[in-house]
Amino acid sequence: MRVGAPRIRARSIRAQLTITLGLIAIGVFAIAGGALYFALSAELAAVDRNELRRKHLLVSHYIDEAAAGGSLDDLKHHIDDAVVAHGHLRIWLLSDRGDVILGSGEVPREIDRDGDLLALRAADGVPLEGIRSAVSNQEPLPIATMLVTIDVEPRIRLLARYRAMLWLVCGSGLLLVIGLAAWTTSRGLAPVRRLSEQAARIAPDSLSIRLETSHVGAELAVFVQAFNEALDRVMIAYRKMETFNADVAHELRTPLATLINAAQVTLSGERSSHGLRETLTDQLEELEQLKALVNDMLFLARADQGDQAQDSTHVDLAEEAKKTVEYYDALLAEAGLSTAIAGDAAVQGNAGLIRRALSNLLSNAIKQTRRGETICFTFRREPGFGVAEVFNPGVAIADEVRARMFDRFFRADPVRNQRGASHGLGLAIVKAIAEMHRGQVFAHSSTAGNTVGFRIPDSAVESK
Repeated sequence: MRVGAPRIRARSIRAQLTITLGLIAIGVFAIAGGALYFALSAELAAVDRNELRRKHLLVSHYIDEAAAGGSLDDLKHHIDDAVVAHGHLRIWLLSDRGDVILGSGEVPREIDRDGDLLALRAADGVPLEGIRSAVSNQEPLPIATMLVTIDVEPRIRLLARYRAMLWLVCGSGLLLVIGLAAWTTSRGLAPVRRLSEQAARIAPDSLSIRLETSHVGAELAVFVQAFNEALDRVMIAYRKMETFNADVAHELRTPLATLINAAQVTLSGERSSHGLRETLTDQLEELEQLKALVNDMLFLARADQGDQAQDSTHVDLAEEAKKTVEYYDALLAEAGLSTAIAGDAAVQGNAGLIRRALSNLLSNAIKQTRRGETICFTFRREPGFGVAEVFNPGVAIADEVRARMFDRFFRADPVRNQRGASHGLGLAIVKAIAEMHRGQVFAHSSTAGNTVGFRIPDSAVESK
């Protein structure tokens, strides 16, 4: 484990999926089990009540027959046959005073009523359902009321057994679903664990490692591709940073060594005030170069952070080129070069930054142009863009040089003592300025010479 690495505490996706599937299974089993139970209960109750109503009609028929024949014994015989044929049937025949004429035991106690259907409790505690009705034709029999009931305890016991079976089946099904969910999610997340192990092996010294795209699902394939592309960008940025740091160290080493050596030589013996002044003047020149280098690096760092050009105004590129040529007039005369400005284009941007880009392009052209030649500024419009080009006659730039000429600290000619030598950040700053205006840089070569320039939008640049 890496020292100081924070311990990540996160909820397990496997546990979350298992719990979620378990809750879904509980809901499904509860709904299905409840629906089955209530459907069976309603069906059994309907069967019992239909049977009860048929028996009620049968007893009423027996009473009518007995009344016609006048025989109470025949009525008892028929009712006994009906009770024996239907073991859960109980019947009471009552007089107008409520005395039991026919029936065993006390009349059951009424508990509830639903229309003509009664919920009753027998003296022995047995739950009953029944129908009570008046006997209209009681002569010559002394019967005023009949109560036909059916024992519902068997139905209750059946439903209890069914309910227990449902609990057993649903509980077993739930445990099975949870187990299968845990196993399935574990297998489904196995590619994620493999990818995590691969990602854990990525370090600054192994940035070339990439996540494997084989044996992953379509959903993870998109993530893996995006992650690998991000690693590509990180590796490029890391390599650039390493190169940049090495270049900075190289650029700072020489002027710092010069300053140190000058100070050591000065301190090694007595020096006149004139000698000290010359030494300080030389050191001041070196410090000014260091200051310019640091300022350029800070500017590029801000551009890397996404800074956009601010204080956008209408900028006439040809006018800015004229100001730039005037500033370089002495250097152009010393180099024996002339300039020409052709075309016209206007953009929306920061005038100071655009002038700096034109200045760097001109400075680069001066270094690459032979005495007596002419450096040409050309400006033109493209759909949505204003284009600035600086052409210098000379040998065509090689393709490998043109591909890197906008890199930081890159020099096609590493010799430092050539005219106007710099730190190799001029064209990198041009590129940064173009990108700060949402534009691009370009470079072309031909047998006649080289053209370097930039294009930026001619619409307003939004400031941060």
